[in-house]
Amino acid sequence: MKEKEMGGRIKTTESSFRKSVNILLPFLIYFAVHDVAQVLLIFLVNIGMVSWGAFGKLIEENRATVNGLINALSLSIGMAAVWPMAHRELKWAKVWMGEGNRKKGNYVLLIIIAASFALGVNMLFVLLGLTGVSESYQEVARRQYGVAFGAGLLIYGVISPLAEETVFRGLIYNRMRRYFGRAISVIACGIMFGVYHGNLVQGIYGCILGIAITWSYESYGSFLAPVLFHSMANGAVFVAGYDGIVKGNIVTPLNCAALLGISVLGFAALQFMRRRADGYNGGQQ
Repeated sequence: MKEKEMGGRIKTTESSFRKSVNILLPFLIYFAVHDVAQVLLIFLVNIGMVSWGAFGKLIEENRATVNGLINALSLSIGMAAVWPMAHRELKWAKVWMGEGNRKKGNYVLLIIIAASFALGVNMLFVLLGLTGVSESYQEVARRQYGVAFGAGLLIYGVISPLAEETVFRGLIYNRMRRYFGRAISVIACGIMFGVYHGNLVQGIYGCILGIAITWSYESYGSFLAPVLFHSMANGAVFVAGYDGIVKGNIVTPLNCAALLGISVLGFAALQFMRRRADGYNGGQQ
């Protein structure tokens, strides 16, 4: 089989079926390992609850936090199972992104964009009444906000973003990018990220967020960018929503518009800086 690199896309003789398998297989491995690990961990915790009375009482009193930590550990095990593949894809991505000429970005600006964008979109969903009509979303929210605050920051701000970005941007997007180019891959990867979340409200939000995260990967040319974007987005929403804070005066049309406006200005500023840097680099050659 002969392959010829064409920018970020590769001309290949692989069949459509083979391409689909290459794209989806890492996700299936990750999902299967995650689920098996979660079942085994729950089994071990239940054995511990039966064997040690004091331990069982502690688990029962902190059930939501324990379930969150079990899921986080399962995510980490799933990520470990596909990391060798992801490592190879990330090394290849350096080629089409230009290893010697990678985009330089302002990560402080990226943090501002991520936090304001995630909060703005979440507020918009609340104001539109989308969060109130989905029982499955409300159940997920109860589980997420039921964990201890520090554990939640670790789970949703560190472990979950790193694991999910390894799969979706490190593996799925990089493989899509190789076959189909940037535009199709950004949208398709965002849709897959939305579907992965399992309910309509989170699916729509996940699709929007996934496209923004993938954009950050393309803009910065570094795997750190999508991990940081995802982490800041999750962290901002978790902090704002903890103990029902988002149900108070913070959710207003004015605040929603302001946050979305900040994120749009941030996107525009970053694009302007990129074009300016590209023009400057071109002038030096």
